[in-house]
Amino acid sequence: MNILSFDDLDSTNIRALEMAGAGVAPETVIWAQRQTAGRGQQGRRFASPPGGLYFSLLLQPNLVPEQLPLVTLAAGVGCCRIIEQHCDLQVDLKWPNDLYCRHRKLGGILTETTPVTGGGAVTVVVGVGINVNTSVGEFPEEVRPLVTSVCTLTGKTFDLRSFLHFVVEEIIQQVQTLQRDPDKLLALWNEHDYCKGQAIKWVTGHHCITGTGRGLLDDGRYSLEDRSGKIHAILAGRIQPVL
Repeated sequence: MNILSFDDLDSTNIRALEMAGAGVAPETVIWAQRQTAGRGQQGRRFASPPGGLYFSLLLQPNLVPEQLPLVTLAAGVGCCRIIEQHCDLQVDLKWPNDLYCRHRKLGGILTETTPVTGGGAVTVVVGVGINVNTSVGEFPEEVRPLVTSVCTLTGKTFDLRSFLHFVVEEIIQQVQTLQRDPDKLLALWNEHDYCKGQAIKWVTGHHCITGTGRGLLDDGRYSLEDRSGKIHAILAGRIQPVL
């Protein structure tokens, strides 16, 4: 594992994508103490206050193109397992990329791909942000009621470099599980499903469908059962609990 450490970056994913295009080796990690322009899903801003763990991991998994979106799910499982093992917290996953604990957001994942220069292999950039030693008061006021952090929940602070090593190693292990046995990885993800059995809404474009979360399908899409009993297979958009 090659870790490149920075005090400040606009976005670890932006830097990682640039390095991937330049042929940097797989399993390189771009780690920043602070992001000035962190990115989330669908172009949304990802708040990155001090004390969080912000990194991007370059991978070249042996997967067919249709399986590449499942890397996000594997990364989520890896993050959950490490937080649970080292922090004694139960962590859930909201499809496709959010980490939740006690009904508040604990982190997120942004996975992007880029072709490797001069070849057919694809590099997957796994961007991860986890609120580890972050004070909730450091977040923008409008999101403070919606977020939490490991230190807020445990009353403890953690060594970020050690935490980084644990999380990266577990993500790599879960991507290997995905390569060997996709069904096993999906089953592990379903064990952490934040929305399964809950009232949720699926928002995509100008459309909104409400129903009950039913977990992952065999191809990694999320399933929602509407009031008529019809199952909707969700590939894009976002889902959120109905309070």
